[in-house]
Amino acid sequence: MKCTRLLAASVAGAAALTVLAGTPAAVAKPPTERVVVDPVDAGASYDILRTTLVSAAEPGAKAKVVVSHDRRVRSGDGIDLWFDLDGDRAPDVYLTGLAYSEYAVFRARSFKRHGKDISAKGCFSLTMRKRHAIVRFDPDCLGASRVFAVTARSFRHGDPASAADWAPGTERLSRRVRSYAS
Repeated sequence: MKCTRLLAASVAGAAALTVLAGTPAAVAKPPTERVVVDPVDAGASYDILRTTLVSAAEPGAKAKVVVSHDRRVRSGDGIDLWFDLDGDRAPDVYLTGLAYSEYAVFRARSFKRHGKDISAKGCFSLTMRKRHAIVRFDPDCLGASRVFAVTARSFRHGDPASAADWAPGTERLSRRVRSYAS
């Protein structure tokens, strides 16, 4: 009799776990950090090796994207980044900049269509030094953000478009990261 109850309780427990695992509440949350490794591209003039996405610690803090390259930054090196801040898998922000120069931030409608210049809002900053391009940004710049994803493209000013390197891929966003760690 005791064995039958124990077996019935085990079966009921396993069934409950199966049901819970299938519910949306049990779906795994995106991580707070993600590293996208990019294969070496011998034809790239400014090769991307890795892109690291890091959540902001809390609302009001800055999230970070670090693009690591195969060599130190030189004058004429450039980077473009597209950000999906609302989880709809379409770019919302486009950032472009050249080493040792200015950068600009725009609202984006797609990878090819950019709208209003939002640089003056101060939501994004770009630094290029040593082997890294570092972007710090407020995920809530354009509205509440729960997750973000990014695409990076590096290039040399004056080189053909075919020498550009995309990470994770041409006009393809990375997997999502939570906007805030907490």
